[in-house]
Amino acid sequence: MKNIDLNLLRVFLAIYETGSLSKSSTQLALSQPGVSLALRRLKDHYEDPLFVRTPQGMEPTAFAQAVFPSIQHSAERLRASLSFQLNFNPMASERVFRLAMSEFGQLIWLPLLLQRIVSEAPGVTLDISGVTPNIERELSGGVVDLALGITTNIKENLFQQQLASSTFTGLISKEHPDIGDDISRQDYEGAKHLTVTNQTTGFYWVNKHLEALGIRRKIATNLSSFTAIAAILMRTNYFMTTPVQVADMVMRHGYLKKVRLPFEIPPMKFMQHWHSRQNADPGNQWLRTLIASLKPEA
Repeated sequence: MKNIDLNLLRVFLAIYETGSLSKSSTQLALSQPGVSLALRRLKDHYEDPLFVRTPQGMEPTAFAQAVFPSIQHSAERLRASLSFQLNFNPMASERVFRLAMSEFGQLIWLPLLLQRIVSEAPGVTLDISGVTPNIERELSGGVVDLALGITTNIKENLFQQQLASSTFTGLISKEHPDIGDDISRQDYEGAKHLTVTNQTTGFYWVNKHLEALGIRRKIATNLSSFTAIAAILMRTNYFMTTPVQVADMVMRHGYLKKVRLPFEIPPMKFMQHWHSRQNADPGNQWLRTLIASLKPEA
């Protein structure tokens, strides 16, 4: 059987319900010759007259009566499909959101986000992974719904929103024998430094920036993450250059203090990123808005 123009089904239903070509023409906002042409195409398709003219109007044939329920059901489903809208009710949702977050995000943003999720969307689950060098591919492939981290160059089919920026500070033990609240460039270069080499963190960007400034550091330890920086700095005389928000967080454990740097480092931008396929998704929109409303302590 040949394919059929779905608009012809509207004509069939109108004639079936009104019993009149002229009334169908008015109802459908079509010319009467247009309705007649559509009926002729339907007759050719089904190989049946479909309607016969009687004193009471256009009466359906036995075939038309038999096929009417199926056509009516199909038309209702099509109307429902065309008027369908995605909805998201955070209080009732049990959706799993897959987030890729940098360590900075997991340290600063994640606790606040989970606190809000508990009260505003108790059935929602967050599946957290780290930001990898393949993050753009993971976003475009739907592996990740939303990414929170530091990136500057993104593709055209990705969206981004800046959430915050953070200046940098030095961080050392309060018991450091040689460094007070300030440090000279000479002493900075002479100190033993703790740093993070993971390319998906802001520390990697800082390392590159300091190299561009011609600052030579004595790296005592390279870490793959900054999970253990507080414990390490408390027990050593190492120096770390870190975002202020990270310093403020780990200083809550005590025994650490901030040191003013002897040079300027541009603020680190913290962004959230999502793919165009997720841009109009109500659930993703809700989560992005929620994250953007979070206010980590300065």
